[in-house]
Amino acid sequence: MFVYNHIRCSLLKTEKDMEYDWSPQQQESETVSENTEVSESCMDLRILRDEVNFIQSVSQFYNEEALSDIILIVNKDKYFAHKFVLAKSSDVFKAMLCEKNWSHGNKAEVELNETQECQQVFDKFLRYLYTAEVSISTSSAVGILCLADKYDVDSLKQLCVGYMSENSRSPKVKNALSWYPWAKALHFTELIKQCTRTIAWNFLEIITSSEWTSMDLEFLYDMLLSSELVIPNECAIWQALSKWLLHESHLEHLKDNAAKLLPLIRFPQMIVSQLYEIEQGELATNLETKHLLHELLSKAYRFRALCPSQVDLSISFNEPFYIPRDYTELTVDNVRMQNTLRFGIQVDVKMYKGPVPSENRDADWKITYRKQGEVWTLLLYCHETGLIHNEARVQPSIIVFNDADKVMQVYREPTCVITRGNTYNIQLSVEQPSVSRHMSVLLKPMPQ
Repeated sequence: MFVYNHIRCSLLKTEKDMEYDWSPQQQESETVSENTEVSESCMDLRILRDEVNFIQSVSQFYNEEALSDIILIVNKDKYFAHKFVLAKSSDVFKAMLCEKNWSHGNKAEVELNETQECQQVFDKFLRYLYTAEVSISTSSAVGILCLADKYDVDSLKQLCVGYMSENSRSPKVKNALSWYPWAKALHFTELIKQCTRTIAWNFLEIITSSEWTSMDLEFLYDMLLSSELVIPNECAIWQALSKWLLHESHLEHLKDNAAKLLPLIRFPQMIVSQLYEIEQGELATNLETKHLLHELLSKAYRFRALCPSQVDLSISFNEPFYIPRDYTELTVDNVRMQNTLRFGIQVDVKMYKGPVPSENRDADWKITYRKQGEVWTLLLYCHETGLIHNEARVQPSIIVFNDADKVMQVYREPTCVITRGNTYNIQLSVEQPSVSRHMSVLLKPMPQ
């Protein structure tokens, strides 16, 4: 009987298949119908979450002996923990506790070797693994970030970097100085950029501080490489570096330090009287530094001699050594940002002619200001007195200050070429209008 029914079902199935073979349109119609039903059912599909209660349920086991299956020992402190929570949050903990080639998996207690910064905040770090929230301050940020990096907790790393980036914005120089070496050591690019920017914008404050001579060699090297330093002039950097090189704590390595740092001073951006003064200084007569210094000064004098004819001579001076930084002495106009009289006003300003620094400002420019909302538009026009070979090559920079004259924003245009009779348009979006009070307009003559 069973065999009969089985054969009968097989025959029926065969007949049905044959019907579909002879009726392709009918088969297609039924397939479309089935797909439509599946599609409609998918449209009703929703994923419901109860993240708050889940986190609260897990958080109650933080440092609780109940159901704890491992104890973490940090210095003299003990923390009751749970392998599941550690492993789900950290790939490093997962490897330590689960993989056979680690010896920690079967131990009831695991001792962790942490630096002092990390020991002080380990409870905050561990609590984050249970609660997904962390209590952080400027004093605890480094320790928490180091632990997040060491144990590869990506979400906590992102939170820390975001917090530190926000709290190292200008004018928070102290935080930027403190966090820069950690950001560099841990390779957090976003934080490195933010700290570098704040340090560069407030470089005058740093080089005139009592801590300047104790700054690290690598830190000085990194900063002097930058074209973004906001500083009165290049001579101010030279004076600060001379002080650092000749400090008693660095004299033992004067030759090596000078060889690394002196080529970063942009001597071509100094005027003749400043160069001559350097020639009479201590470093110019010191046996360990004089040959290098005179070589660099010779390059500066060569720049001054040849740059005015560089087009005719086909000589290029486009290396950073010859390029101006954001020297505030190159300011051609200052604007009170709340002064409505500026909107639509034209201002005549003067600058020196060509890329060779000079005390004579005999090149005439015109700046037109307009404002719509928090967007400023500046139109630059160069008169005949500022043109060389019918053009002027400049890089405009706009520096925005707060009430305390601290830099809040620096906007740099690419190098532009302004020809006879034409204007150059700049648009500046003010990032922090509530604290922005005035701005300086810099025109930096650029060599080719």
